[in-house]
Amino acid sequence: MSTAGRNARDLIDAYLAELRASLRATPAEAKLVAAEAEDHLLQTTAAGLAAGLTRREAQEAAISAFGSVRAVVRAHESTPGNLVRGRTPEAVLGDLFLGSWKLAGIGLIAVGASGLVVALMNVMFGRAFTGQAPAGVTFPKAKCAYWMAGWPGTHTCAVAHMLEASSDGVVLRIGAGIMGLALLEAYAIARYLLRRRGQGRAVPLAGYFPVLAACVFGAGALALVLAQLTGFTVTEGPGAYLSGAIMAALVAAGYGVRARRVFRHLIRGWARYVRAR
Repeated sequence: MSTAGRNARDLIDAYLAELRASLRATPAEAKLVAAEAEDHLLQTTAAGLAAGLTRREAQEAAISAFGSVRAVVRAHESTPGNLVRGRTPEAVLGDLFLGSWKLAGIGLIAVGASGLVVALMNVMFGRAFTGQAPAGVTFPKAKCAYWMAGWPGTHTCAVAHMLEASSDGVVLRIGAGIMGLALLEAYAIARYLLRRRGQGRAVPLAGYFPVLAACVFGAGALALVLAQLTGFTVTEGPGAYLSGAIMAALVAAGYGVRARRVFRHLIRGWARYVRAR
């Protein structure tokens, strides 16, 4: 390392320390990213010193050109890697398991949020909008007796079912959302412990998780809309499926925005593959 490189370490050391602390990666990954950043920063600083800048000015210019810690961390975590190459089958299966774990937790939270939407619909449009079965739907006598016992004062199975369904759409879904929060908390703890042991990726599924989530929730929203339009399996009011479709679409849209970088990466990779052939 040159004398200029050894002397130009004040701001750079602080930057690298913050970068290492901010990276959600295994020790080996964090060391590699920090080493690449250090090499780039020292080279740029040396060029600035050669151009006549002071040491501090050269450091500041190098850091500014390289990007803030937050930007570097975001770029590292959103750049897709290779899920399979260079990894053991156990590591790949573990990554798939963790990705499914996170997806299940988010899905349950979305279900819980849809329960709040059902509660709002009950207030704004009435319970029939979320709980009333379509014309022609019939229920077993045992279920009718159970619902009517739970809702004293109702005189028909249809009314008892409507009240039961509109209430369950709130209570049971919010319960699922609470389970989802617990599941994600356990997931975060598991990821933390794995990183402490030097295992696991910085992000699940090598950075492809946003694509998976966008596709799964997008498909879920579409399935709920089609079920409502066709009447397939529908035994409640339109608000029951509409509330779920709204939340699934919102989650899909959110992950779709985050997946744009991944889609661009996949498109560039496909273009290179086509040109190589």
